[in-house]
Amino acid sequence: MFAVIYRGFVFPEKEEAYRESWKVIVGYFKSERGALGSSLHKTAEGEYIAYSRWPDEETRNASWGDSRVKAPAVIDRAIVTLEGCIDRSQPYDEICMDVVDDMMLAEEG
Repeated sequence: MFAVIYRGFVFPEKEEAYRESWKVIVGYFKSERGALGSSLHKTAEGEYIAYSRWPDEETRNASWGDSRVKAPAVIDRAIVTLEGCIDRSQPYDEICMDVVDDMMLAEEG
C-alpha cells in the first residue's frame, strides 16, 4: 500500500471552495482511478493536511503528475480550483511513503 500526505495553508476566504473541490477530486479518484480514500484535517495553526491511500505507487502515479491519465474536465477544474485556494507563500510539501504496517483498517477479532 502507498500513502501520500498533502500539506498546505488555505486562504481563509477560500476554505469552503477548497473542501468542496477536495471532495470532488477524492470521489473521482476513488471511483475511477483506484484510490482507496483520503481524509482531510485542519491543524490549530490553520494548515490543511490530506492523507491519501492507494494500493501502490504505480496506481497513484498513473493518476497524478506528468504521467497521469487524462481526467474529465470537471476534475481538471476542481484541481485548478483547489490549487488556487492554497497560499503558496507558506510551506506546501507533499510526503510520499510506503505503508509498512496498518492497524487503521484492521478487522476486529
